[in-house]
Amino acid sequence: MTHTPSPHHPPPPETPSPPHRPSPSYVPRPHGPSGHGPSGPPADAARFLRRVLRVDGVSTAVTGALLVAAVVPLTTLTGMPRPFAVAFGIFQLCGAAGLLWIARHPVPRPPLVRAVVAVNAASAVACAALALGGVLPLTAFGVVFLLFGALIVSVYAVLEWAGLRGARGAGDGGGAR
Repeated sequence: MTHTPSPHHPPPPETPSPPHRPSPSYVPRPHGPSGHGPSGPPADAARFLRRVLRVDGVSTAVTGALLVAAVVPLTTLTGMPRPFAVAFGIFQLCGAAGLLWIARHPVPRPPLVRAVVAVNAASAVACAALALGGVLPLTAFGVVFLLFGALIVSVYAVLEWAGLRGARGAGDGGGAR
């Protein structure tokens, strides 16, 4: 049965389908030997690790500088003895310089990052022990100051360890083994 147009029923119009266009968010990228794109997980992890090391370095430098430059008001607030606060500040400034030096490498060297993690973990334990051990004549603010420092340093240690684990295989062939 053929369809014959009638004045009451015109034939359905033929509409061409639009050409297929890929989604604008899809951009094919070349894949490296690992199957990941050019900035796949190892490179992203190295970038993350460098960023965490930089933030750790800058925050450590700021804290160290405050301990040295504002020793009188800070020791009054915290109860820390002045020689201890100055020595602690200088230790932090030296550590900050090391952190920023390590972070400047495209892929931070794993043995150096493991040392950073170990020093951060030891610093967290030391800060908590000093805060709670009654060794220093701390005020309540001083206890909170050191406990907060222990928490922050612990977070940095965990983030740096995670970055090191993720960066395995990036750069100089080192990993977190």
